[in-house]
Amino acid sequence: MNSTAPTGQILEISDPRWLDFSDAAPGACIFHHPAWSELMARAYGFRPFVLAIVDAAGGIRAGLPVIETRPRHWTSLPFTDHCAPLALDAESLGRLTDFALASYRDRGLDSLELRWPYPTRPLVRPKDLFVIHNLALDGDFEAVSRQIHAMHRRNAKNAQKRGVRIHSGTGKDELKAFYALHLETRRRQGTPVQPWAFFEALRSQVLDKGLGFILLAYHEKDCLAAAVFLHWGETLTYKYGASSISGLSLRPNDLLFTEAIRWGCENGYQVMDFGRTDFANTGLREFKSRWGAAETPLTYSFIPAAPDGHESRLMSLAQAVIRRSPRLVCRLTGELLYRYFG
Repeated sequence: MNSTAPTGQILEISDPRWLDFSDAAPGACIFHHPAWSELMARAYGFRPFVLAIVDAAGGIRAGLPVIETRPRHWTSLPFTDHCAPLALDAESLGRLTDFALASYRDRGLDSLELRWPYPTRPLVRPKDLFVIHNLALDGDFEAVSRQIHAMHRRNAKNAQKRGVRIHSGTGKDELKAFYALHLETRRRQGTPVQPWAFFEALRSQVLDKGLGFILLAYHEKDCLAAAVFLHWGETLTYKYGASSISGLSLRPNDLLFTEAIRWGCENGYQVMDFGRTDFANTGLREFKSRWGAAETPLTYSFIPAAPDGHESRLMSLAQAVIRRSPRLVCRLTGELLYRYFG
């Protein structure tokens, strides 16, 4: 056996080698940054770590952040749209995949969920659940904006003419304004809202470290729409969005996304990630595509196979209750149960 061959190791998420490796790896985004995993650990009490292939000199050749969401259940990563493995070459990627499978077997795990299509191996069961949308950016915002559907460009201009303005920030006031709209939007959708403590942790663990910001669309004193954007590597990621039904006629979201794209272009980002969308949600898929974003399938991999109806029955029951209840119920449901919806 070659003693100098790279080996699989489990590293702490805080290991500086992981930050250095992922910072230099093509395709890395905010979900690979230690701050994102540390946010999950702080907000929900999860244990984060990195599955890594390490060479004889101690350098990382491939790696993947993972979180133990409950005993013997590993996910890469919960509350995360996608998380691709990072690797220097195909051989290292293969070693990483084999190490993940060996860890599942040797540690007696009940499940391993990988939020990316992995090379075919025994036990790995792919399942197409979502699509993702990515818009290619460059330094010329005007050139990028020509890819945007004329309707969105027109709506953004009209929003400005009607007095809608965009404010950017990372402070507690911006976070509170976003959260108020987020709570309203989640109740309307019948979806539990993340605990307030999660967003406080997001501010301290991510936004305060210069890894994101909040955009808010105002008309006079009213906040009509808000969104949280995260950024790292070459990717600007749209993560959370919310809006008021009463203000939609002023088209605040068109102006908000336009300004986000402008910011990405002006600050050297190469991609704007619009996030995942349920395959069946054709309306939202069309909305994202109209911004010039290319749609691609997003495959998750499960060990063992994901059961039919991967979405939790608990979520279905919660949706029915939340839509018919005051906002307080939406918030309390999230405080008590959201960690189980990851």
